[in-house]
Amino acid sequence: MKDEHHPKSRFHDHAQAKEYDRRAAQSEYRGQLVAKLVEALELTGRERVLDLATGTGRVARPVAERLKGGMIVGLDEALAMLRVAEEQKEKEPILGFMPAAGKAEAFPFRSGVFDRAFTVFALHHFGNALLTAQEALRVLKPGGRFVVLDPVVASEENELDVRIRERINEILSSGHGERFHYYSLKTIRELLAKADFRIVRADLHTFALDQEGMDGIPTGRHWLDVAEQLQSDPADLRRRFEEKHFRFEKHGEKVRVRGNFYFALVSGEKQ
Repeated sequence: MKDEHHPKSRFHDHAQAKEYDRRAAQSEYRGQLVAKLVEALELTGRERVLDLATGTGRVARPVAERLKGGMIVGLDEALAMLRVAEEQKEKEPILGFMPAAGKAEAFPFRSGVFDRAFTVFALHHFGNALLTAQEALRVLKPGGRFVVLDPVVASEENELDVRIRERINEILSSGHGERFHYYSLKTIRELLAKADFRIVRADLHTFALDQEGMDGIPTGRHWLDVAEQLQSDPADLRRRFEEKHFRFEKHGEKVRVRGNFYFALVSGEKQ
């Protein structure tokens, strides 16, 4: 029986894909981060760009607006997401944007055809992230860049932080599939370097929040799952998580969240 709460199930359901798109459109934090992504792509206007795991095309739009004569291909294996992307295109055309179906581990493109590639809020879903990065390297021209933007765990300062990272991923994999995995800024750098990219940029963006609920926080629902399950863990682990990440308070159906959320932006160049 298919779990309707599993990420892949949600992405393959049209109604859920539309809801995902609605929430993404309303997130101020996503908007700020995507602006950083567009800056990191360093576009001149005529590039061929690959948007890996494009979803509903929300990020493709601001990138396409920087292209004057170039094009952007949005690749995704979730047909429901691509369908919503096509619906949005009909309402508000995205010049030079072409959605395409395909898997993150085997791109349906020839080698050396793109000038830029990027993936946003998707790396943690990829079953084989190294193979995905190697595929990005393959389809890029020499000098082309691959930019990754993803939620990450806080930087590790001691053994307790390592335990927290392992526990976070244990909780996430039990609820969302064994390959669901949050990286750190350091491990994303290492991943791209292992795929043979030269790292040209690696930024950590921190958002300090104090708000009701998780609305607007990319992957916020997953983080709340983690925080709730950590309540029954050893006190030192829970306290450290609250220091580095966030704490929450529940009052009936309402949740108050206070703390930090981290996002890595890493750019690698094909040599």
